[in-house]
Amino acid sequence: MATNDFVNDLKSLSLSQSENVYIEIVQRLFRRLKSATPNGLLEDKPFALSLIDNFYRIIPIFEKKLSNKNAESHTTNLFLETLQNACRGVSLTDLFYSVKDPSHLKIIFQNYISLLKEDYFRDDNNQYDHLVTCLLAITGFSCLFIPITEANLPSNFLFYSLEFTKKNWKSDERDELVNYILTLIKIFSKKPLLVPIIIRHQWPHACIQWLTTSGQRPSFNTDLHICYILQKLARCATAVEVLNELNCVKSLIESKEQMKKDHNEKEYSTIDFIQSITYALLVESDEIKQNFLLADQFMCHILEQLISVILHASQSDSLLYQCFHVTEGLVVLSKLFVNDEILKKCLKESNQLFDCLSQLLIRFTSEIPLNIQWVQDEILITLTNLFWSISFHQFSHEKFQSHTKLMIVLSNLSTSSSLYTSTRIDSVPLDLSSLKKAADGILWNLESLRLPSLKEKIYQDQQEPLIMISYSHIDKMFCHELVEHLSQYLSIWVDYKQIKSENVWEEIANGMEKANVIVLIISKEYYASKSCRQELSYACDTLGKRILPIYAPNQQYQPNGWLGIRIAGQKYIHFGKKSFKDAANELLSVVHVEKKLILPVKPTIQNIVKQEEKNSVKDWTKNDIQKWFDENHIHRDLFTLIGDHLLTGSALLHYAQHLKQFYRHEYAQVSSNYSKKFDGKQLQTVDFITFVDACERLCGVQKS
Repeated sequence: MATNDFVNDLKSLSLSQSENVYIEIVQRLFRRLKSATPNGLLEDKPFALSLIDNFYRIIPIFEKKLSNKNAESHTTNLFLETLQNACRGVSLTDLFYSVKDPSHLKIIFQNYISLLKEDYFRDDNNQYDHLVTCLLAITGFSCLFIPITEANLPSNFLFYSLEFTKKNWKSDERDELVNYILTLIKIFSKKPLLVPIIIRHQWPHACIQWLTTSGQRPSFNTDLHICYILQKLARCATAVEVLNELNCVKSLIESKEQMKKDHNEKEYSTIDFIQSITYALLVESDEIKQNFLLADQFMCHILEQLISVILHASQSDSLLYQCFHVTEGLVVLSKLFVNDEILKKCLKESNQLFDCLSQLLIRFTSEIPLNIQWVQDEILITLTNLFWSISFHQFSHEKFQSHTKLMIVLSNLSTSSSLYTSTRIDSVPLDLSSLKKAADGILWNLESLRLPSLKEKIYQDQQEPLIMISYSHIDKMFCHELVEHLSQYLSIWVDYKQIKSENVWEEIANGMEKANVIVLIISKEYYASKSCRQELSYACDTLGKRILPIYAPNQQYQPNGWLGIRIAGQKYIHFGKKSFKDAANELLSVVHVEKKLILPVKPTIQNIVKQEEKNSVKDWTKNDIQKWFDENHIHRDLFTLIGDHLLTGSALLHYAQHLKQFYRHEYAQVSSNYSKKFDGKQLQTVDFITFVDACERLCGVQKS
């Protein structure tokens, strides 16, 4: 009832009212607002949302009343100041996070962004400051969880808001307004589609200039938000190039001494962490890969804080800790994990980290927060890339092996990645691979866990030498020239000729399994590529293949890190130190010598399964069906709901084919039946996809 009365009063305001009537209504609004929100807008969410849904309507009236200093403007400012206080802290973030309908948030954003007039920012008398602060707060936090583009912004808003900030960034009187502007730019800076316009309006240039301005620093909040903007921009490849051109890292380091002097220990520690993350995002991958980086106390400090943020944020419903979203930590960690020593240090010094990452992955494949799909996409892609880096290390394999649910999730992501993410999103850094590629990579690295006896399975002679070429696409022209020449003399497996399906990793595995020798075209880019590392690890560790490193004619790279260790002591051929013909002939002679060996050929998982199960499914009994459910880790509730009614293998196959054709309809039907059968219990997405994946594989086996 109180909410309705408040909204009715709000709507009743008009410019035609007498001064007394207007003041009486606004005073009533002021009292009700203060009573409903003693500790912020979260105190009463329905009230807060009703206020926000209607407040924009009376902004033109408030603007008119504020244009003159009188009793009406004084009363209006009292109300606006109370609303401004209610918007402080994390109250608006949590309020808008609770809104499950993204279209509702889009409407709120559009209603308020359009009201941010240039005149408000040209005012030197502070008469509109409370009004603008309220508009900025609602505008900024409402767009946290929705996509926006340049077309959604008022013309020149970024220009006149920057001019205002340049003029007032050290002003005590207008500090709060300045910080709400910086907060909005910080939020915009995390949205890749807005980064180009932010750069065009030279916000990065201004932030770096503010960092290096001599003399006393502004307020803690102003310095904090300047650093936040640079940190958000550093996530985007386009902005990284600009920030490095502006010597951002140097400016961060130079600003530290004055900030440490002007802010207390706790405040400086917070700023230092944001600057550390920015530093890590801006550092080149080659520098991160150098092992001496761990001798850098600055970097060790980053790691310690970073892991703490990830662990604490992952325990929160909103995934926030000290204003950091868990994705902030995950993205930086994924970049740092290209350094093997950093990865080992983090996992060995924090026993909780692997389990924390596992639980996050499981959580975001079974719970889909529909209003923030981009958060789910970003977390899943970043997590799978982190696990891909981890899976290269033998010491981690036991952790994977002991975590059954994690392995099921990774298998599902590999086979059904499109069911989990909307698309390859722009907010994910370019150096991260797609969800499917990363999941496939993990499973390939862990192949020996699932197939412990494969190396003892089959040995066979081959009729002619076969080489497989592993290379980075930076060397594709040299690779094409080499393949064209060598193909005259022996069989060659190379990706651009042999890969014909979407099962890229499976086809690469088959090529390696058949090859006598794996030829590596060594380059700096080969060293930087997770895919190339994956191929070499599989060839050496799982298959025990002979490798032959070669160098393109102009290649000056000296192998280091994991690649240097892998090829140390190996015979190599450099095509720049002799004629192409002589180098190619030397390669041919090495391959033909290797032909004398009898090489192991590892059958793929699918082939083994096909041999064991081919043509047998139709003959299954009910006990066989139950065994199949158990072996594929399908939830027992689904057997009770579905499997218990399938009496023959033929019936199971027909159902699997039906499920494949009518997946979405069947999901809705099974979810509904599941809820009825188990007293309102919700069917977990990961459980259903585990079932779908098993059915698809069963159909594939039978078809073959």
